[in-house]
Amino acid sequence: MKPLIGICANYLSNDAAGMAAGIGAKNQEWQMLADDYIVAIERAGGVPVILPITEDIETLTPLLQKIDGILFSGGSDIDPNYYGEYPKFGLGFIEPKRDAHEIKLAQKVLFEMNVPVLGICRGMQLLTVATGGTLYQDLQSQKPAGINHSVPKALRHHAFHPVEIEKDSILYQIYETTELGVNSFHHQAVKDIGQGFKATMLAPDGIVEGMELQNGDRFVVAVQWHPEMMEAQVSTIRPLFNAFVEKCKLASHNLTLVSSDETIA
Repeated sequence: MKPLIGICANYLSNDAAGMAAGIGAKNQEWQMLADDYIVAIERAGGVPVILPITEDIETLTPLLQKIDGILFSGGSDIDPNYYGEYPKFGLGFIEPKRDAHEIKLAQKVLFEMNVPVLGICRGMQLLTVATGGTLYQDLQSQKPAGINHSVPKALRHHAFHPVEIEKDSILYQIYETTELGVNSFHHQAVKDIGQGFKATMLAPDGIVEGMELQNGDRFVVAVQWHPEMMEAQVSTIRPLFNAFVEKCKLASHNLTLVSSDETIA
C-alpha cells in the first residue's frame, strides 16, 4: 500500500489568482497548491492528498485518521502576534484564516498524533511558532549583514548558497554529506527555535535552513529552502522526499498491523 500523505493547501483571501486565470468570480477566495509538492511526493512513492483550510479543525479529523504523514507547505508570512511581536517594517502579506487553522493543525499533529512530518519554508516557520519559537519578520531589515535569501526571479531549481549539515542529524543520514547547495526564496526565517527542535542545517550567515524534532525515532524534519522545486532537475535533492515517504510507509504498515490485531481479537 502506498502511504497517504496530506499536504496543506495555500489560501488566498483575494480574487487575483482566479480573475487572472479567468476561472473565478469577483471577491472569490481561493485554496490552491503548487504542483511541485504533488509531483515530489508522487515521484517518491506517496499518494498526495491536499488538506483544505477549514473553519473548524475538527472537520479534518476523519481525514487525519487516515493519512500516514503530513507536509506543511510554503506560502504567506505568519502573523507575528502568534509569537508575541507587533508587525515590523518588511513584514509581508499574511492570511489570518490560514494562520489560525495551521497553528492548531500543527499542534494537533505534533502533540496528538505520531505520523511523520515534513515542513517546507513557511512550514518550518509554522512548526517553530506552534512550539513557542520566534521568527525574523524580514531578513533584509533585521539581518542586513547576511546574504540575500529572497531571490524571487531566480530559476526555482538553482542552488544559490551552500548549507552546512550537522553530522548527528536525520538530514545528514539522508544526504550523507556535511554540505549541500540549496535554492533560496524566503525573506523570513527562524530566530528562536521551537521547543523540542534542534537546528541541524545552517546557511553561511547562520540562518537556520533545517531543523528536526529531538524525539527518538520520530521523523519530524523541516527545511527553510524549497526541495520540491529542485528535485526534478537536481537528483541529489530527492533523498529527502524518499526518506519522508519511506517513513510514512512504515507508519502505514504499523497502523495496518494494529488494525489486523484488533480484528483478530
